[in-house]
Amino acid sequence: MSVMRTGREIQTRCLVNPGCALGEGPTWDPDSQRLYWVDILENRIYRHDPADGRTDSWTAPEQVGFIVVRPDGGFVAGFKSGLHHVVLNDDATVTSLRIDRVDGNRDDVRFNDATLDAEGRIWACTLGGTPEEPLGTYYCYERDLNRRTVDDGYLVANGPALSPDRSRLYTVETSGHPRRRKGVYVSRITPSGALEEQRLLIAWDAYDSSPDGVVTDSDGNLWLGEFRGNVLRCFSSEGAEVASLPLSAWNVTKGAFGGEGLDRLYVTSARIEVDEDTLARYPDTGGVIVVEGTGAVGAVTAAST
Repeated sequence: MSVMRTGREIQTRCLVNPGCALGEGPTWDPDSQRLYWVDILENRIYRHDPADGRTDSWTAPEQVGFIVVRPDGGFVAGFKSGLHHVVLNDDATVTSLRIDRVDGNRDDVRFNDATLDAEGRIWACTLGGTPEEPLGTYYCYERDLNRRTVDDGYLVANGPALSPDRSRLYTVETSGHPRRRKGVYVSRITPSGALEEQRLLIAWDAYDSSPDGVVTDSDGNLWLGEFRGNVLRCFSSEGAEVASLPLSAWNVTKGAFGGEGLDRLYVTSARIEVDEDTLARYPDTGGVIVVEGTGAVGAVTAAST
């Protein structure tokens, strides 16, 4: 196993394991010091409070790809059909108000992931379509939640992340198709907010897994989950792998930096497509893994996602 250049001992443990079918979208709220994440396929939103160890969950009316805590403290969630304002009720239900629609009324298109930047903008992505007609799209929502399209042509778009100086956007093609290889792409963000000079930064040909969600640290490194694998990988901003951390969970989907110093990684995982033998080898699959001691610190955002 490769470790970070600090030489510290890395420690991992399972924070909680609700058996998520598709655990995704971990989001740290620095104001409440709580962790949020979703189970996309089970229409669930989760919240964990490290202070008392309590985990709560809510049932959403649709599949839910992500939840973000806005600078004003309110919640916005990416349901299957589009972006919604949401309220997490005391009776474990969710009250929602539609903001827009992104699925075009197609069954195969849904929100899949998102991140919130330091200026309160939401960068979100969808998946869907076919290899011949990929419909996965990246959107940017301004603080007033007006939406603009920034990239398209993905089959399974995943884990958008920004460089610490917000000059570059990292996008992920999880599945690959004839016109876009599986891997991580980097684009320069122009002053107008458009993307240019896109290139494949991290090709995934050397791995048997698929690249999943990505989050950046304050040094500009990229921390990447791998679907159909148990390794959390770290790459430099130049695309070189600098660390790999095997976890006790299969289908490692995404990490988020959290804790008071943003020095812990909270990593989600998924039980979908996992047989009994794999679950026996990786018993924390479907749970959230805490990684400490990497020496990495999360980049400061409006909410650390």
